[in-house]
Amino acid sequence: MFNPFAPEIVHAAAEAAATVQTEESVLGALGVNWKLFIAQLLNFSVVLFIMWKWVYTPLLKIIDARTAKIDKGLKDAEAAAAAKSGAEQASEEAILAARKEAQRLIEEAQKAAEAQRAELKAKTQAELAALVQQGKDTLAAEKERMVQGARAEIAELAVLIAGKALGEKLTDAQKKGLLDAAAKRIDS
Repeated sequence: MFNPFAPEIVHAAAEAAATVQTEESVLGALGVNWKLFIAQLLNFSVVLFIMWKWVYTPLLKIIDARTAKIDKGLKDAEAAAAAKSGAEQASEEAILAARKEAQRLIEEAQKAAEAQRAELKAKTQAELAALVQQGKDTLAAEKERMVQGARAEIAELAVLIAGKALGEKLTDAQKKGLLDAAAKRIDS
């Protein structure tokens, strides 16, 4: 550390002044006053020490602190950029996973709808077949009833015609026998 009040400096300044007096003629001719020069050198040393102690050193500390702050800011910016990149990648992965899940759900819904449609179609066809069968059964029963009614009427007519053709009145037993015989002929 530089100290302007060190004895070596003062002693060196005194020797320089003594040496200057011997050479005063050459520098004196140039207009240099050695006593004034030594005083100015001493004043410059004092100002230099003060500037070094209370200006230069604190200024270096401030500059070092500012440099450290800037370095920290740069590191934080790099970390933020890395975090942003990681977040973007995670976001893309989440979007991709959501799209896959949505596609899977759509496929499941389509399969479920297709199964429900097939089930509904089968149920409708079964109900339609049941209605057709019921209609056929109703028609067959109605046909049978109408055939039976027609047979009975035809048999009665045949008995009446036979009775008139014979000109006599038939007993109930004879009517029944003729009706049965007519019904057998109609059936065959």
